[in-house]
Amino acid sequence: MKIFNIFLDIRDAVVLTLCVLLSLILLLTNTMNTEWPFYRVFLNEIGMLGGRVYQLQSYYDLREENSRLRRLNAELSVDNMQLQDALLENLRLRELLTFKQKTSYDLIPAEVVGQNPQSIFNGLLLNEGSARGLVPDDPVVTADGLVGKVVITDKEASISQILLDRNSRVSAKIQRNRELGIVSWDGGISLKLLYIAKTIDVMVGDVIQTSGYSRIFPENIRIGLVSHVDKDVEGLFQEIDVQPSVNFNRLEEVFIVKQDSVYDKREEN
Repeated sequence: MKIFNIFLDIRDAVVLTLCVLLSLILLLTNTMNTEWPFYRVFLNEIGMLGGRVYQLQSYYDLREENSRLRRLNAELSVDNMQLQDALLENLRLRELLTFKQKTSYDLIPAEVVGQNPQSIFNGLLLNEGSARGLVPDDPVVTADGLVGKVVITDKEASISQILLDRNSRVSAKIQRNRELGIVSWDGGISLKLLYIAKTIDVMVGDVIQTSGYSRIFPENIRIGLVSHVDKDVEGLFQEIDVQPSVNFNRLEEVFIVKQDSVYDKREEN
């Protein structure tokens, strides 16, 4: 293999030398006696040698072309992924901007820069903190719905507890019939809507929102959709599963709702 690579490095010189030799031999053959017994064999070998040189040159050119095309394909693939990511980011930011324009609350945009570095609760590390006026218990939302609340603040960063935490409790209501309950998480794949009596009509697809009775969360922020209802359980209450509106696996940008704007809104009402 090393010998082949060395040959490829000096191929132009080799091909030129062979071509010169072939030209001299062909010139000499003009003076040869065509009846010479080895004349035809000689010409045949010369032709085969020239063909092999051509094939080798073609193989190397093709090898170089394939390498160039693979490199170009990789570059285009990276460019395409970057363009797709930029498009998705643009769509997300447009949704967030539309949401901010529609709400009357004071919203602080923040980026999710990591997971909660502590193991006490499930949360997100955000790149905004007390320097922007954030305080513990500020609600965290997206255009899709409720994310959680701020629990720890530093000057330039904060940590948000999310709904998918065993210590999370949110006062909620069923949009269709205004029945009140508590949304929590038990470690499963969905949230739970608790304390809804078996006599209450609950349907799969019902929208679950914040009730507005909490001192933390403003009302009518979407939490999720009812995904399962079971009345055949022991006790007075139904077992209700809620699929969160927010996809916690792909959060990149959020809004923090400043508490003073929540209080101001309540005083207006």
